[in-house]
Amino acid sequence: MSSLSAEQIAKALELKNEGNVFIKKQDYAKAAELYTKAIELDPNHSAYFSNRALAHLKLDNFQSCLHDCDEALALDPANLKAHHRRGLAYIGLLEFKKARSDLQIVLKSKPGDVTAKRALGVCEKFIREERFRKAIGGDEEYGKVDFCESLKLETYDANTDLAKYEGPKLELEQLTDAKGDAAGAEVKNMTTEFISRLVNEVFLQSKNIPKKYAAAIISHANRLFRREPTVVELSNRSDPSVTISVCGDTHGQLYDVLNIFRKFGKVGPNHIYLFNGDFVDRGSWSCEVALLFYSLKILYPDSIYLNRGNHESNNMNKIYGFEDECKYKYSARIFDMFSQSFESLPLATVINNDYLVMHGGLPSDTSCTLEDFKKINRFSQPPREGAFMELLWSDPQEADGFGPSQRGLGFAFGSDITAQFLQKNKLRKIFRSHEVRMGGVQLEHNGKLVTVFSAPNYCDSQGNLGGIIHVVPGKGQLIQNGNDDEDLIIETFEAVPHPDVKPMAYSNGGLGF
Repeated sequence: MSSLSAEQIAKALELKNEGNVFIKKQDYAKAAELYTKAIELDPNHSAYFSNRALAHLKLDNFQSCLHDCDEALALDPANLKAHHRRGLAYIGLLEFKKARSDLQIVLKSKPGDVTAKRALGVCEKFIREERFRKAIGGDEEYGKVDFCESLKLETYDANTDLAKYEGPKLELEQLTDAKGDAAGAEVKNMTTEFISRLVNEVFLQSKNIPKKYAAAIISHANRLFRREPTVVELSNRSDPSVTISVCGDTHGQLYDVLNIFRKFGKVGPNHIYLFNGDFVDRGSWSCEVALLFYSLKILYPDSIYLNRGNHESNNMNKIYGFEDECKYKYSARIFDMFSQSFESLPLATVINNDYLVMHGGLPSDTSCTLEDFKKINRFSQPPREGAFMELLWSDPQEADGFGPSQRGLGFAFGSDITAQFLQKNKLRKIFRSHEVRMGGVQLEHNGKLVTVFSAPNYCDSQGNLGGIIHVVPGKGQLIQNGNDDEDLIIETFEAVPHPDVKPMAYSNGGLGF
């Protein structure tokens, strides 16, 4: 234990208490900053580290949370909050056996802790599933069912939800293969009128469409996604009347998604939208957002595109609410179909041979090129390492080179890595998402990398703006929101009111604390 002056100890305590105020305000980044200053003055308090661990946990910085919990427990092995937060960080890192050990310690002392009980239940479920996979051969792909392509529409005909449904109707076609077996479904009459009524008469009235409709929409959209390359190429250079708009994470915030279309224009032949991953989880209207995007894809297959984000994956959906929401509103089978459709989503998009758009960040293998991205076999759950995972998970950092990720998956990459990749691949900028930016859009790495995040007031707590980037060759607006590119318009928007439904309202565990 280092020797500290009374003044240092008092100032550290003051900073810790100020950090607690910002935790209550849900400004977790500011809280972490204040706890860090307190620790720099007085590194001998276990609570300072466990408090900062909470701030990191709320920011999804699981590796940083884990480190702080280790420090807290080294100072005070009886710090139950550190065990609890470390357990939740391990869940975020998908290390469920380690999480279970910490959570069991918490429940031994506090058997009535509801959050710890729910989280432990999630751990036990994952551990059982892993044990089962090993028992049948250890391969996640073993015995995998093609839910979208084997869909039999008739299996939904007996459902009462179809008979009671009074919303807009769809005409569906059962597809078959050469042997006459079921091969998915096609929606025959998707129209702007259907989508408008879907939103206004169903979603905004807190209703669901029949499971048969949901299954057909997912099956049809999945087929469209599978036809697209791993790296989609878009261009509007030859037609200045077309706008390409890039949005970041929307995270099930239906009312803000509808505001995007209301404020910036609807999807159509002259307005292409690219949603850059993470359109499900966290928010409590993820089913509605996904079904809206998929319906628009069916109607305008060349005017709306979806890149895959790290939350378009099974592990994230189990932890952050989409699976539970899907089961509550529809069924486990509908979730399975969504899961398969997420595996079909492209990983990146190139616009006008100038802008690379992917959800997370650049790969740690600096020899990896855009051509290598195109060769990735994306039709699976993301691996734990490699370019596939890093495109979904990595984040930028201020320092050059690579550093450890605060999240625990992927890496942090510097401006030199961004500059080298752009030069090697003859690109101008990278657009990515994956992180809250208080201004909605932030230019980083000397303007070569732009983070765009489109879920304003994220999780009803962050107070951030949403952002959108319009690619409009020769018609850009310089300086606005920091823009330095004559081919871009960068705009921001505020959150709009929504019904009093909390984020992750349907979640049964995981990180819904």
